[in-house]
This record gives sequence, C-alpha cells and structure tokens, in this order.
Amino acid sequence: MPTRVNKPVVLITGVSSGIGLATAKLFAANGWAVVGTVRQQGQMGALRSQRFDLQPAEMTRPGDLDRLVATTWQRYRRIDVVICNAGYGLIGPIDTLGYSQMREQLAVNVLAPAELVRHVVPYMRQQGRGVIVGVSSIAGVVGVPGFGIYSASKFGLEGLFESLSLELAPAGITMKLIEPGPVGNTGFWTRLRRGAGRKWHEDELGSHMTGRTGKAVTADKVAAVIFSASLDRKARLRYPVGISRAAGVAKRFLPESIYRRLVRRAII
Repeated sequence: MPTRVNKPVVLITGVSSGIGLATAKLFAANGWAVVGTVRQQGQMGALRSQRFDLQPAEMTRPGDLDRLVATTWQRYRRIDVVICNAGYGLIGPIDTLGYSQMREQLAVNVLAPAELVRHVVPYMRQQGRGVIVGVSSIAGVVGVPGFGIYSASKFGLEGLFESLSLELAPAGITMKLIEPGPVGNTGFWTRLRRGAGRKWHEDELGSHMTGRTGKAVTADKVAAVIFSASLDRKARLRYPVGISRAAGVAKRFLPESIYRRLVRRAII
C-alpha cells in the first residue's frame, strides 16, 4: 500500500556522506520526505538515526535505478524533486588510465543520471510537474588538467541537462545544474581513483588541489544551493557555487590564451 504523505518527496542518490548527506539532512529538516540511496546495505546502520527512507542502489546497475524509482512512486505516489548526486572522480594522465576505468567513470557520472531521469520522467509527466537536479562541478565548467575523463563526465552531464531543460519544459519538468568549486569537507578527495603507471607530470597537483581549503566551500553551502534551486520556479539552469562563478565568467569573456594561462596557474 502506498504511504500517504502531505509533504513533498525528494529522491537523492548517494546520501551516505558529503554533499548528498548534507542535502538529505536539509530537506528532512524542512519537512520533506527523503528517499536516499546508499551503495551497500551496511551503510544503512550509520544513517539509522536520520529520517531517511534508505534504498540500496548501485549506479552501474540499471535495474537498481528502475526499482528505485518504481518503489518510490509506489510508496509515496509523488516524486517532486530528484537529485542526481552520486558520483566520484577519476584522475591521472590520460595515458595511465585503463579503458574499463574510463567507461565506469562515464557510466556513474553521466549514464546513471540519464537512466534515473529516463525512469522518473514518465511519473513527473503524469503529475504535471517536477524538478531534476544534477550535481556537476567546476570541472564541468572548465577543463581541468589531470582530470580529463572526470571533466568529460561532468561536461557530459551539463550537455544532457541543457538538452533536457528544453525538451522537458513543456511537461512542467525543470532541470537544474549545481556547479560547485572545490568542496573541503567531503570524502571526494580521499576517494579519488587514479590511473596506473607513472605519476603526475606535475607531482604536486594532487596535494595542491586537495589543499585548496582557502577557496573551498562546505558541503552545507552546496546543499543550501541545491535546496534553493529545487524551489526556484524560474527557468534558470546553472547555479555556480564558490570559484566556479569566476571560472565561468573568465572562460566566457577573457581571450582564450589568457584564460588558459590563468587556469594552469590556478590549478597547477
């Protein structure tokens, strides 16, 4: 039997830590029913105290995403917001990466959100409304050296959401992209996956990027932007957070040679 709720429902992928957890807590604190995914059953214990409807789901298994959406609809009979948050970063010089690594990066960061959207859109069409949020990155705004495939995945997410923002608008479905700069208090940096073989051409790049706490934003700050964007009825697509705003402006208005020089100086 469906659960009758007199409050909005948000579905968030990847709520075990970082931005996903902060976002889930914020929605729950504001009276939303939160359906959140974790990769493994064992992660549910640590989140038992939270007011979430936890669902195990692996982003590389399309059947999990189909089940996730169907279960949420059957239980609540509404899905107001979907937040495609789950993802990770693959780093390393391109010639150190394996094909299977690159394929999985694109599967998790691009194809999984596309598959989730594919399953949720019919329900949102049925209810005549809905908001779908994608958590992108500064790496989806500017190409970051050493993060080529990760940047490709985030540029792919941006292209997907931009296209769907036009395609789905007549159905009352709004697409939103959140573009954080470096986020300082998540496990993203410690969970980075790397290529094999030789190390960086610039050996200090990894430690330099992870140490940019002076310009980092917090997961709570990103969660606040996600929450605000989810309630924003305007047809705005992109919401930069932190240094992503300056990076986007520089890319748009500076001569390319100057812009490229500034990116290398800022990152390396």
